[in-house]
Amino acid sequence: MKILLLCHDLTTLLRLDSTWTAAGATVLKRTSGEKPDCIVIDLGRRDALAEVVRLRALHPNVDIITCAATFDGDAVEAAKAAGATDFAARSFVDQRVARRLKLAG
Repeated sequence: MKILLLCHDLTTLLRLDSTWTAAGATVLKRTSGEKPDCIVIDLGRRDALAEVVRLRALHPNVDIITCAATFDGDAVEAAKAAGATDFAARSFVDQRVARRLKLAG
Protein backbone atom coordinates (compact mmCIF):
# COMPACT_ATOMS: atom_id res chain seq x y z
CA MET A 1 0.00 0.00 0.00
CA LYS A 2 1.21 3.48 -0.85
CA ILE A 3 -0.13 6.47 1.03
CA LEU A 4 0.51 10.09 0.05
CA LEU A 5 0.37 12.28 3.16
CA LEU A 6 0.01 16.03 2.90
CA CYS A 7 -0.01 16.94 6.57
CA HIS A 8 1.87 19.64 8.45
CA ASP A 9 3.07 17.43 11.32
CA LEU A 10 3.15 13.82 10.23
CA THR A 11 4.70 12.32 13.35
CA THR A 12 2.21 13.76 15.82
CA LEU A 13 -0.70 14.05 13.45
CA LEU A 14 -1.00 10.49 12.21
CA ARG A 15 0.98 8.47 14.72
CA LEU A 16 1.78 5.85 12.08
CA ASP A 17 1.05 2.70 13.97
CA SER A 18 1.47 -1.03 13.56
CA THR A 19 -1.79 -1.32 11.62
CA TRP A 20 -0.20 0.48 8.69
CA THR A 21 3.27 -1.00 9.24
CA ALA A 22 1.97 -4.56 9.47
CA ALA A 23 -0.04 -3.99 6.30
CA GLY A 24 3.12 -2.97 4.46
CA ALA A 25 2.10 0.63 3.87
CA THR A 26 4.68 2.95 2.38
CA VAL A 27 4.48 6.69 2.84
CA LEU A 28 5.16 8.49 -0.43
CA LYS A 29 6.85 11.86 -0.76
CA ARG A 30 4.82 14.62 -2.40
CA THR A 31 7.25 14.60 -5.31
CA SER A 32 7.02 10.86 -5.83
CA GLY A 33 5.85 9.79 -9.27
CA GLU A 34 4.29 6.63 -7.85
CA LYS A 35 0.51 6.21 -7.80
CA PRO A 36 -0.80 6.21 -4.23
CA ASP A 37 -3.47 3.82 -2.99
CA CYS A 38 -4.76 6.55 -0.67
CA ILE A 39 -4.15 10.26 -0.13
CA VAL A 40 -4.50 12.09 3.20
CA ILE A 41 -4.71 15.88 3.20
CA ASP A 42 -4.82 18.09 6.28
CA LEU A 43 -7.53 20.74 5.87
CA GLY A 44 -5.36 23.03 8.00
CA ARG A 45 -3.06 23.47 5.01
CA ARG A 46 -3.52 26.78 3.22
CA ASP A 47 -3.67 24.99 -0.14
CA ALA A 48 -5.74 21.99 0.99
CA LEU A 49 -8.72 22.46 -1.34
CA ALA A 50 -6.52 23.24 -4.33
CA GLU A 51 -4.51 20.08 -3.56
CA VAL A 52 -7.70 18.02 -3.41
CA VAL A 53 -8.76 19.33 -6.84
CA ARG A 54 -5.29 18.76 -8.33
CA LEU A 55 -4.89 15.26 -6.90
CA ARG A 56 -8.44 14.23 -7.83
CA ALA A 57 -7.63 15.13 -11.44
CA LEU A 58 -4.39 13.13 -11.30
CA HIS A 59 -5.87 10.16 -9.44
CA PRO A 60 -9.62 9.92 -10.19
CA ASN A 61 -10.05 6.49 -8.55
CA VAL A 62 -7.95 6.97 -5.41
CA ASP A 63 -9.51 7.67 -2.01
CA ILE A 64 -8.72 11.18 -0.78
CA ILE A 65 -9.26 11.52 2.96
CA THR A 66 -9.19 14.97 4.51
CA CYS A 67 -8.51 15.50 8.19
CA ALA A 68 -8.58 18.32 10.71
CA ALA A 69 -8.16 18.87 14.43
CA THR A 70 -11.80 19.87 14.81
CA PHE A 71 -14.92 19.23 12.78
CA ASP A 72 -16.04 22.12 10.59
CA GLY A 73 -19.05 21.14 8.51
CA ASP A 74 -18.47 23.88 5.93
CA ALA A 75 -14.82 22.84 5.43
CA VAL A 76 -15.79 19.18 5.10
CA GLU A 77 -18.47 20.02 2.51
CA ALA A 78 -16.01 22.21 0.59
CA ALA A 79 -13.47 19.36 0.60
CA LYS A 80 -16.08 16.91 -0.68
CA ALA A 81 -17.12 19.38 -3.39
CA ALA A 82 -13.44 19.63 -4.39
CA GLY A 83 -13.24 15.85 -4.73
CA ALA A 84 -12.43 14.43 -1.30
CA THR A 85 -13.80 10.97 -0.61
CA ASP A 86 -13.97 11.13 3.18
CA PHE A 87 -13.14 13.10 6.32
CA ALA A 88 -11.61 11.97 9.60
CA ALA A 89 -10.61 13.68 12.81
CA ARG A 90 -6.81 13.78 13.07
CA SER A 91 -6.79 11.35 15.97
CA PHE A 92 -8.73 8.77 13.93
CA VAL A 93 -7.28 9.23 10.45
CA ASP A 94 -5.14 6.09 10.72
CA GLN A 95 -8.26 4.01 11.41
CA ARG A 96 -10.16 5.67 8.55
CA VAL A 97 -7.35 4.96 6.09
CA ALA A 98 -7.11 1.35 7.28
CA ARG A 99 -10.86 0.91 6.84
CA ARG A 100 -10.95 2.53 3.38
CA LEU A 101 -8.05 0.36 2.25
CA LYS A 102 -9.66 -2.66 3.91
CA LEU A 103 -6.66 -3.17 6.20
CA ALA A 104 -8.70 -3.27 9.39
CA GLY A 105 -9.58 -6.69 10.70
